[in-house]
This record gives sequence, C-alpha cells and structure tokens, in this order.
Amino acid sequence: MVAIKSFGEAVSFLISNPKVILIPLVFLLILAPINTYIQKDNVLKSLENLEKGSIIFEEHGAAEELTPEQLRALLVIALLYMLLLSAAQYSVTMYAYRRRLGETLSLGDALISGLENVIPAFIVTLISAIILGLIAIVVAIPFSVIIGIGAIGGSKGMITVGMLALLVGEFFALTFSGGAVSVIFPAYVVNNSIRRGIEGLMLPLRRPKSTLSFGLLLMLTIFTLYIVASMLVFLPLIFSRSLAGLLIGALLQAPIMALLHAFTSVASLSFYENLREELLNQTQGIMTDVRTY
Repeated sequence: MVAIKSFGEAVSFLISNPKVILIPLVFLLILAPINTYIQKDNVLKSLENLEKGSIIFEEHGAAEELTPEQLRALLVIALLYMLLLSAAQYSVTMYAYRRRLGETLSLGDALISGLENVIPAFIVTLISAIILGLIAIVVAIPFSVIIGIGAIGGSKGMITVGMLALLVGEFFALTFSGGAVSVIFPAYVVNNSIRRGIEGLMLPLRRPKSTLSFGLLLMLTIFTLYIVASMLVFLPLIFSRSLAGLLIGALLQAPIMALLHAFTSVASLSFYENLREELLNQTQGIMTDVRTY
C-alpha cells in the first residue's frame, strides 16, 4: 500500500539522515524565545487562575481576554512561524528529493535554498491551509443546519445527532483532504512551480483509499508528537511557573516539533513520488496492452 510504503520510507530516511532534523530545529529554536516572551503574561495568568480554581473561573471566566496589542503580536509571531517553517519544509523536501535522485546536497545548501524560496514556499503553505479551511467550512454547513434546527425546535436529540455527525464528517473530510493536500508542497518543490504544485493535488484524488490511509497515518503522527511536545512544555512549569520555566519548556519542545516537521515533509514527498510512480506504471501498462491489442 502506497501510504504505508511512504511512511516506511520516511522512517528509513530519517534514521539514515538524522541531521536533517537540524533544519527545522534551527528555526524553532530561534522562534521559541520570541513566542515565549510574547505569550508569557497570558499563559502564566491562565495557569494562576487554573490553580486558584472555580472562584476565579466564576468571576473572570475560563480564559483571559487578549488585548489588541497581544493579538497583533500573536499575528506577527504566527506569520513568522509560517514563513520560517515554510522555508524549513522547502529545505527538508529539497534535501530528501535530491537524496532520492542519488545526488548530494549539504544541509547548509539546503537551508540556503529554503531561505531563497521562502516567499513562494509560504504562498504554497497558505494555499494548502486555505483549501483545508474551505473544506472544513463546506462540510460543516449541513450539520450546522441540523444543529440549528434542533436548537430552534428544542430537540436535544437532534442537536446531539448533529454534533456527532459533524465530528465524524469533519474527521473523515479533514483526514482525506489532509492526505491529499500534503502532496501540494512536494509537487511544488519537485517541479519548481506553484501551478504544478496545485495540479499535483489531482494525483491523490485518483487514489482515494491510499490518500485516506496516508491522511490517517499523518493525523496519528501529528497527534502523538503534539502530545509528547505538550508534556515537555508543561514539565518545567511544575517546578517554576515563570518566564524561565516557559522558555525551558519551549526549548524542550523544539526537538520534538522539529522531528514532526521533518518527518511529515519527507513522508509527503515519498507519498507524492510513490503515487506518481504508481500512476506512471499503470499508464505504461495500459499503453503496452493497447499496442499488444
């Protein structure tokens, strides 16, 4: 199966080339102190409220409201994350692709290549996010109507059914579309064209079972590593609920997130290449049969 084969190749590649994780790690270590400083007040205040218990929740709510300045700062850091991690994904994908071709490329050259192509890489990342967002919205519409009708009619049963259907529908839609959209970036890198990258989306649509399987494996990987990363973030806060504790947690989290970014980048490239190879072989087989006939 293409999905399992792609994941296996990604694991083998990272075992053989562990240094590739350094590429996203560099960017994440740069971003960690910036992100920690910007979010320190809100995070520490939320932890303080959580520790004090229900009285604070009743008086002030479960979450602290963000000021306009904090929102602007968060938007800036989010933009920085997207830019730098898009560059990292380009670097990792290009490095892995050149290795698949049997060519040599140093990590330094791969890193420079990512920085040189950061803007188009960011655009491709943004396009992928927009596609996923639109799919999530479209899928949610019919179920939201059911929930709305249930709310107007006072039917708790209909509301429950609508919410469950929404969760199931979104899960399968985002699992499939996540697997499909994952090939856009490697298709862009391999063909050096944003248009060809978007056209690459047609490949997984022709292999829906493999795409759903790959999307599921991708989601499980992301979910698992995010849990591990979250545990590392909060571990230092057990001993010190301070800026230093937050910073240590962010630095501990960085290698896990770097592994996640490197692995998903390589796995997506493998999935794209394997799909392309499978469909090419199928086409050649059909042409051979036609000539024989």
